[in-house]
Amino acid sequence: MNITKLASTGLLGLSLSAASLPALAAPQISTGDRWLEGVSQNQCLQRADAFIAGLDIPSDGGDIDRTGYFDDGTFRILCYGADSDSMVIVFSAHEDSLDVATGFTSFALDSISGN
Repeated sequence: MNITKLASTGLLGLSLSAASLPALAAPQISTGDRWLEGVSQNQCLQRADAFIAGLDIPSDGGDIDRTGYFDDGTFRILCYGADSDSMVIVFSAHEDSLDVATGFTSFALDSISGN
């Protein structure tokens, strides 16, 4: 009887720890946006491309987005057009550090917006 209780308690503890492990491994994510007056969607994408080229890191691109990878992290830059203006949105994730993700987001927004 004691062995059964011990085994049940052990299995319960093991399953609880297994359920919590993925939560501990979740990346740290940051996001931000900036309105770009007088900057078209194409110009926003060109600025994003220039920003990424300056980092000299692997990247990929679509019609409205750019995705890249850096030390233990990833980012996505989206450019949405609205007449002659646009909005740039940056998402970044880092394996361990919210400060790194937040710093990258701010750096990207400042660089793309010309600040």
